[in-house]
Amino acid sequence: MTRGRRPLLALKEAYEIAAKRGQVLPAFDGRYDNFHFILFTSDNVTFIKVKRTLTNKSDPVEILNNYARDIRHIAQVPETDVAVREFWTRSPRGDFHFFRVGKDRILGLAGDGSVIPGADYPLDLQTVQELPKVTDTVQAVPGKSAS
Repeated sequence: MTRGRRPLLALKEAYEIAAKRGQVLPAFDGRYDNFHFILFTSDNVTFIKVKRTLTNKSDPVEILNNYARDIRHIAQVPETDVAVREFWTRSPRGDFHFFRVGKDRILGLAGDGSVIPGADYPLDLQTVQELPKVTDTVQAVPGKSAS
């Protein structure tokens, strides 16, 4: 099930913004869309999800609340010392808002990827934990041996 049309203009503009920061690799289209592209810089690998907003509101808390589902999707990408996750939104005016999705908080970012002082928002871990987890268990198929 899709939730509106694909943000083609937002993706094009976001790709151009990301290309100024490093090398960009688009993700393949399909049902598994936890991120739209991957940004490679000298410091890290960034998985980026882009959405367009329907209003020109710039309140980060409201943006984050309106896109909790998408933030849960990008939060499924494993975060390591070198792999980070970002969520970007584009307003109808063409303004972008950038966020880094951490383990327990979301940081507001400038367009160049630097953290904006004071733009630190708690991440509701209960919301993220609602998603199914990948497990290491293997379920036996009836009639088959587990060897």
